Order: sequence, then structure tokens, then C-alpha cells
Amino acid sequence: MKSVLTRAVEDRRLSENVVANVKVRASATPVLREKGFTDTEAAEILRTCLHYEPSNQANPAKRESPHISASKRWGPWLCAFTGARVGEVLQLRKSDIREVDGISFFRLTPEAGTVKARSFRDVPIHTQLIELGFLDFVARSEDGPLFYSHTADPSKLPAQAVYNRVAKWLQSLGLIPDGVSPNHGWRHRFKTVAMDLGLNPRVVDGIQGHAGRTASDGYGDVTLKAKKVAIDRLKRYDI
Repeated sequence: MKSVLTRAVEDRRLSENVVANVKVRASATPVLREKGFTDTEAAEILRTCLHYEPSNQANPAKRESPHISASKRWGPWLCAFTGARVGEVLQLRKSDIREVDGISFFRLTPEAGTVKARSFRDVPIHTQLIELGFLDFVARSEDGPLFYSHTADPSKLPAQAVYNRVAKWLQSLGLIPDGVSPNHGWRHRFKTVAMDLGLNPRVVDGIQGHAGRTASDGYGDVTLKAKKVAIDRLKRYDI
């Protein structure tokens, strides 16, 4: 309400913002556990995704879309090895999967949909993802979005709708613990794992798309090579 009325004053629709000095006080929600997935929780989710097969429906109209099946199969795996937002990876297009100097990576770009920082970033693909067949899946896919229909209206945020389907599916299986977000649980876990490994915080921020902490962070570039060194140090999941 405060933001809306402030804008109304700026646009000279109102003479003053009557709620400008109003403060809303609410008690903080108790934190009863870590915000990210534990090793056991992450492995169980990824194991379920790896072996996922859609139910066989006799009626074609009731069959799950191949895009939804692919999002359940690969979405959590991509988040686990990148700390990216689920919506960012589920809006990837075939053309966003690239290779430079022998490094396979994907480009998260505002051109494909919503990216919070409104700036592209390149993220190397972990070797376990390659071994599990992610690049083969991309090669078999048609041009365009990998995880939602090519005919979907981009203005309706189709990647977000797919993410909601994946989150609801995992929650229905009891794989998302109370107090953990299906989306940010991976981002918190990625940061925790990176700290345990002693990875360069600036490189980790560059992978996840987090803003720098100091003015000096604005100098120099976090290269694809530096990111690959960090990604390669992430341990494989025993699934």
C-alpha cells in the first residue's frame, strides 16, 4: 500500500501519502532447522528425480507432457549443481546450452525469461550431469524451450508454472521438509557446500547470481574457467 501511494504522489494523482509513516510490526517466524537441504534430503530428492517415469495413461489427453517429465527429471539436478533459482533453469532453451574451449555450460539470460539481476551469467555443467545424460537430452530436444511448450505465452511466465508443478510433485511425495523452500532450499545448500569446500565466495556469487559485497567486487570478471574450477570441486551425489 505504501509503495502504491508513493507512486501516486510521484505521478501527482495524490497530494500526499497518508500511510508514509505507518510501520507494520510482525513477529519473526521461528527458525527450527537449516534453510537448505541436508545431504540425505538432497540425495533422496535427486534419486527420485533420476528414476522418475510418468504414469502410463491409456487416454492421450491425460498423459503428462514430455516437458513436465523433463522438468521433474532435470530441474532439481540442475539446481543442486548450480545453486540457481528453479525458475531460471526451467526457462533454459536449447540454444542456451553451449561449449567454449572444451567447457560445457549454460547461459541464464533475461532474453529467455526472468533473471533477478537482469544480467546474463554462464554456469559450467558438472561432469555428473553430463554422465547422467543431460547433454544427450539437450541434443535430442527440439529448438526452443527445454522444459515447457514452444507454444506457451512467454508473458504468462510458463517456467514459473512448470516450477509450481515440480514443487507440488515433490511436496506430495513428502520430500520437502517443513521450513525448507523447494526453490531456495537448493540455493542455501549450494552456499553451505561451497563454504565447506572453502570455495572463493566471489566465484560462488558469480555462479549463483548474487551481488558483490564490496566495491572491489565490481572489478575484474569471474571467468568461465574460474567457475568451472569451483563446479568441478563439488562432490558427486551417491544415488
